[in-house]
Amino acid sequence: MPSAGKRNITSEQAVPLIESDIFSGHEDKKFVLGVFSSDDVLSYESNTLTKGYLQLRANVYVDQTDMLEDSVKRPDGTELDRDDERSTHLVVFENRIEVGRVAVFACMRLIEKTAGNHSRLPIEEFFPEAFTEDSPLNSVEVSRFIIMHNKPRNGLIAKDRLIKVGMAHLFENNLGPTFAVVEPEFERNLNIARVPIERIGEPKIVPEYNDINLAVEIDKFEYERRVGKEVLRSMVIPVGSFDYWGHSKQ
Repeated sequence: MPSAGKRNITSEQAVPLIESDIFSGHEDKKFVLGVFSSDDVLSYESNTLTKGYLQLRANVYVDQTDMLEDSVKRPDGTELDRDDERSTHLVVFENRIEVGRVAVFACMRLIEKTAGNHSRLPIEEFFPEAFTEDSPLNSVEVSRFIIMHNKPRNGLIAKDRLIKVGMAHLFENNLGPTFAVVEPEFERNLNIARVPIERIGEPKIVPEYNDINLAVEIDKFEYERRVGKEVLRSMVIPVGSFDYWGHSKQ
């Protein structure tokens, strides 16, 4: 989760503008959330949408906040790591009709521990004291959560949608328990958003993120109770699908 305090570049500068026909047939819509597979992301060189997503990550985590070393930024301006091959990726795009481009401004990935790739989650490496034994198969870590919009209301709507679609994905695919490594400020934001979390690791410097972070577990069943089972089920977006909302004139 990017540092709330450090801003080497502005949020607008961090947002990639790409050429894409994703709004073709939906020209009247302002936003779209897409769910991408690991293959979509690993083959980003032939996919403008996922390339823009990986550029957003690099812009925020490397250029804006210094949370990742400069060396992880690839020559094409993207950021990719070994966990991307076992993740589901959620990305939000904006129809910038005034400039004829698409903005990539929000994202989240769900790192999934499966039988095919059962390596420890990053949180288990960063906060070993929080685990008396390895997390079980189907455990998930929420990662690379970014919201970069100059209008707070649009950012809040995108954040709420990302969380709901991500949680719906957990239920649809029988995934969990669910963890995250966050900054203290983002922990407060999750509490304000009524996302049920339990702190399982106290704040400390995490060298890999060059920042103070803490470890939390998310209670997906309590979240379902708060949001409503039917509401959450209505937010299921299959991998490879898109969900449009908002009016392009707003």
